[in-house]
Amino acid sequence: MQPKKNVKVTQKESSFQQIDKMHPYKMFLVLGIIGISMLFLFLIIAYSLSISQSILIEQVHLPKMFTLGTFLLIASSFSMSAALKAYEEDNLRRMHYSIFITLLMGIVFAGCQLLGWLELRVLGVFFEGTSSGSFLYVISGLHVLHLLIGLLFLGFALTRSFKVKQDPIKALVLVTNPFEKLKLELITSYWHYLGASWVALFFYFLFTY
Repeated sequence: MQPKKNVKVTQKESSFQQIDKMHPYKMFLVLGIIGISMLFLFLIIAYSLSISQSILIEQVHLPKMFTLGTFLLIASSFSMSAALKAYEEDNLRRMHYSIFITLLMGIVFAGCQLLGWLELRVLGVFFEGTSSGSFLYVISGLHVLHLLIGLLFLGFALTRSFKVKQDPIKALVLVTNPFEKLKLELITSYWHYLGASWVALFFYFLFTY
Protein backbone atom coordinates (compact mmCIF):
# COMPACT_ATOMS: atom_id res chain seq x y z
CA MET A 1 0.00 0.00 0.00
CA GLN A 2 2.81 2.41 0.79
CA PRO A 3 4.24 2.48 -2.75
CA LYS A 4 0.82 3.53 -4.10
CA LYS A 5 0.76 6.51 -1.76
CA ASN A 6 4.19 7.51 -2.97
CA VAL A 7 2.98 7.32 -6.54
CA LYS A 8 0.05 9.64 -5.73
CA VAL A 9 2.33 12.11 -4.00
CA THR A 10 4.69 12.06 -6.97
CA GLN A 11 1.81 12.70 -9.35
CA LYS A 12 0.59 15.62 -7.27
CA GLU A 13 4.06 17.07 -7.09
CA SER A 14 4.50 16.75 -10.83
CA SER A 15 1.22 18.65 -11.39
CA PHE A 16 2.34 21.46 -9.11
CA GLN A 17 5.70 21.49 -10.82
CA GLN A 18 3.99 21.89 -14.19
CA ILE A 19 2.02 24.86 -12.90
CA ASP A 20 5.16 26.33 -11.36
CA LYS A 21 7.03 25.99 -14.64
CA MET A 22 4.24 27.59 -16.67
CA HIS A 23 5.33 30.80 -18.36
CA PRO A 24 3.92 33.92 -16.61
CA TYR A 25 2.21 34.99 -19.86
CA LYS A 26 0.46 31.63 -20.12
CA MET A 27 -0.62 31.87 -16.50
CA PHE A 28 -1.93 35.39 -17.13
CA LEU A 29 -3.91 34.12 -20.13
CA VAL A 30 -5.39 31.21 -18.14
CA LEU A 31 -6.43 33.52 -15.31
CA GLY A 32 -7.86 36.00 -17.80
CA ILE A 33 -9.92 33.30 -19.52
CA ILE A 34 -11.21 32.09 -16.15
CA GLY A 35 -12.19 35.63 -15.21
CA ILE A 36 -13.96 36.26 -18.53
CA SER A 37 -15.76 32.92 -18.29
CA MET A 38 -17.01 33.74 -14.78
CA LEU A 39 -18.29 37.10 -16.03
CA PHE A 40 -20.17 35.47 -18.91
CA LEU A 41 -21.54 32.80 -16.56
CA PHE A 42 -22.88 35.46 -14.19
CA LEU A 43 -24.52 37.34 -17.07
CA ILE A 44 -26.03 34.16 -18.51
CA ILE A 45 -27.56 33.31 -15.14
CA ALA A 46 -29.00 36.82 -14.87
CA TYR A 47 -30.23 36.60 -18.47
CA SER A 48 -31.90 33.24 -17.76
CA LEU A 49 -33.74 34.68 -14.77
CA SER A 50 -34.97 37.59 -16.86
CA ILE A 51 -36.35 35.41 -19.69
CA SER A 52 -39.31 34.17 -17.63
CA GLN A 53 -40.30 37.79 -16.97
CA SER A 54 -40.17 38.79 -20.65
CA ILE A 55 -42.99 38.44 -23.15
CA LEU A 56 -41.29 40.16 -26.06
CA ILE A 57 -38.45 37.66 -26.14
CA GLU A 58 -40.92 35.01 -27.38
CA GLN A 59 -42.09 37.13 -30.31
CA VAL A 60 -38.77 37.52 -32.17
CA HIS A 61 -35.99 35.35 -33.54
CA LEU A 62 -32.24 35.49 -33.13
CA PRO A 63 -30.73 37.77 -35.82
CA LYS A 64 -29.58 35.94 -38.94
CA MET A 65 -26.35 37.96 -38.92
CA PHE A 66 -25.45 36.28 -35.62
CA THR A 67 -25.60 32.94 -37.42
CA LEU A 68 -23.37 34.16 -40.26
CA GLY A 69 -20.91 35.61 -37.75
CA THR A 70 -20.78 32.30 -35.90
CA PHE A 71 -19.70 30.42 -39.02
CA LEU A 72 -17.08 33.07 -39.74
CA LEU A 73 -15.64 32.89 -36.24
CA ILE A 74 -15.43 29.09 -36.40
CA ALA A 75 -13.66 29.32 -39.76
CA SER A 76 -11.25 31.93 -38.37
CA SER A 77 -10.27 29.50 -35.63
CA PHE A 78 -9.09 27.05 -38.29
CA SER A 79 -7.12 29.75 -40.11
CA MET A 80 -5.47 30.76 -36.82
CA SER A 81 -4.42 27.15 -36.26
CA ALA A 82 -3.03 27.15 -39.80
CA ALA A 83 -0.94 30.22 -38.94
CA LEU A 84 0.64 28.48 -35.96
CA LYS A 85 1.30 25.36 -38.02
CA ALA A 86 2.90 27.46 -40.76
CA TYR A 87 5.18 29.08 -38.20
CA GLU A 88 6.28 25.68 -36.92
CA GLU A 89 7.06 24.71 -40.52
CA ASP A 90 9.04 27.94 -41.08
CA ASN A 91 6.58 29.02 -43.76
CA LEU A 92 6.29 32.73 -42.98
CA ARG A 93 4.43 33.55 -46.17
CA ARG A 94 1.61 31.12 -45.33
CA MET A 95 1.67 32.26 -41.70
CA HIS A 96 1.26 35.87 -42.79
CA TYR A 97 -1.61 34.94 -45.11
CA SER A 98 -3.36 32.87 -42.41
CA ILE A 99 -3.11 35.67 -39.85
CA PHE A 100 -4.50 38.12 -42.42
CA ILE A 101 -7.47 35.83 -43.16
CA THR A 102 -8.12 35.41 -39.43
CA LEU A 103 -7.99 39.16 -38.88
CA LEU A 104 -10.29 39.79 -41.82
CA MET A 105 -12.88 37.25 -40.67
CA GLY A 106 -12.70 38.66 -37.15
CA ILE A 107 -13.47 42.15 -38.46
CA VAL A 108 -16.36 40.83 -40.55
CA PHE A 109 -17.66 38.98 -37.48
CA ALA A 110 -17.70 42.24 -35.53
CA GLY A 111 -19.60 43.81 -38.43
CA CYS A 112 -22.11 40.96 -38.35
CA GLN A 113 -22.70 41.61 -34.66
CA LEU A 114 -23.37 45.27 -35.37
CA LEU A 115 -25.83 44.37 -38.13
CA GLY A 116 -27.39 41.84 -35.76
CA TRP A 117 -28.00 44.58 -33.20
CA LEU A 118 -29.63 46.72 -35.90
CA GLU A 119 -31.79 43.73 -36.83
CA LEU A 120 -32.84 43.38 -33.21
CA ARG A 121 -33.98 47.00 -33.17
CA VAL A 122 -36.06 46.39 -36.31
CA LEU A 123 -37.63 43.40 -34.55
CA GLY A 124 -38.51 45.63 -31.62
CA VAL A 125 -35.84 44.52 -29.15
CA PHE A 126 -34.12 47.57 -27.69
CA PHE A 127 -31.33 47.97 -25.17
CA GLU A 128 -33.64 50.16 -23.08
CA GLY A 129 -36.52 47.66 -23.34
CA THR A 130 -36.98 44.38 -21.54
CA SER A 131 -34.23 43.14 -19.26
CA SER A 132 -33.76 40.01 -21.37
CA GLY A 133 -33.20 42.16 -24.45
CA SER A 134 -30.72 44.33 -22.57
CA PHE A 135 -28.76 41.27 -21.47
CA LEU A 136 -28.60 40.08 -25.08
CA TYR A 137 -26.97 43.36 -26.11
CA VAL A 138 -24.64 43.39 -23.10
CA ILE A 139 -23.45 39.78 -23.44
CA SER A 140 -22.87 39.93 -27.19
CA GLY A 141 -21.30 43.39 -26.79
CA LEU A 142 -18.86 42.17 -24.14
CA HIS A 143 -17.84 39.33 -26.42
CA VAL A 144 -17.16 41.80 -29.24
CA LEU A 145 -15.11 43.90 -26.82
CA HIS A 146 -12.89 40.93 -26.00
CA LEU A 147 -12.75 40.11 -29.71
CA LEU A 148 -11.44 43.59 -30.43
CA ILE A 149 -8.58 42.91 -28.02
CA GLY A 150 -7.82 39.76 -30.01
CA LEU A 151 -7.96 41.75 -33.25
CA LEU A 152 -5.47 44.21 -31.81
CA PHE A 153 -2.96 41.44 -31.09
CA LEU A 154 -3.61 39.93 -34.51
CA GLY A 155 -2.86 43.31 -36.05
CA PHE A 156 0.47 43.47 -34.22
CA ALA A 157 1.31 39.93 -35.32
CA LEU A 158 0.38 40.69 -38.92
CA THR A 159 2.51 43.84 -38.97
CA ARG A 160 5.41 41.96 -37.40
CA SER A 161 5.23 39.13 -39.92
CA PHE A 162 4.99 41.56 -42.85
CA LYS A 163 8.14 43.41 -41.79
CA VAL A 164 10.07 40.24 -41.03
CA LYS A 165 9.29 38.34 -44.22
CA GLN A 166 11.04 41.06 -46.22
CA ASP A 167 14.34 40.38 -44.42
CA PRO A 168 15.79 36.82 -44.44
CA ILE A 169 17.87 37.48 -41.31
CA LYS A 170 14.93 38.80 -39.32
CA ALA A 171 12.84 35.91 -40.62
CA LEU A 172 15.41 33.43 -39.33
CA VAL A 173 15.42 35.14 -35.93
CA LEU A 174 11.62 35.02 -35.84
CA VAL A 175 11.31 31.28 -36.52
CA THR A 176 14.08 30.38 -34.05
CA ASN A 177 12.98 32.63 -31.19
CA PRO A 178 10.98 30.66 -28.57
CA PHE A 179 9.35 33.85 -27.31
CA GLU A 180 7.93 34.60 -30.76
CA LYS A 181 6.40 31.13 -30.85
CA LEU A 182 4.99 31.65 -27.36
CA LYS A 183 3.28 34.87 -28.42
CA LEU A 184 1.70 33.19 -31.43
CA GLU A 185 0.56 30.26 -29.26
CA LEU A 186 -1.04 32.66 -26.79
CA ILE A 187 -2.87 34.54 -29.54
CA THR A 188 -4.05 31.23 -31.02
CA SER A 189 -5.30 29.96 -27.65
CA TYR A 190 -7.10 33.22 -26.94
CA TRP A 191 -8.71 33.21 -30.38
CA HIS A 192 -9.87 29.62 -29.95
CA TYR A 193 -11.41 30.63 -26.63
CA LEU A 194 -13.25 33.52 -28.27
CA GLY A 195 -14.65 31.14 -30.86
CA ALA A 196 -15.66 28.46 -28.36
CA SER A 197 -17.25 30.95 -25.96
CA TRP A 198 -19.29 32.59 -28.72
CA VAL A 199 -20.50 29.22 -30.06
CA ALA A 200 -21.68 28.35 -26.54
CA LEU A 201 -23.41 31.71 -26.17
CA PHE A 202 -24.93 31.51 -29.64
CA PHE A 203 -26.54 28.11 -29.08
CA TYR A 204 -27.82 29.22 -25.69
CA PHE A 205 -29.43 32.28 -27.28
CA LEU A 206 -30.73 30.11 -30.11
CA PHE A 207 -32.58 27.73 -27.79
CA THR A 208 -33.89 30.46 -25.51
CA TYR A 209 -35.10 32.80 -28.27
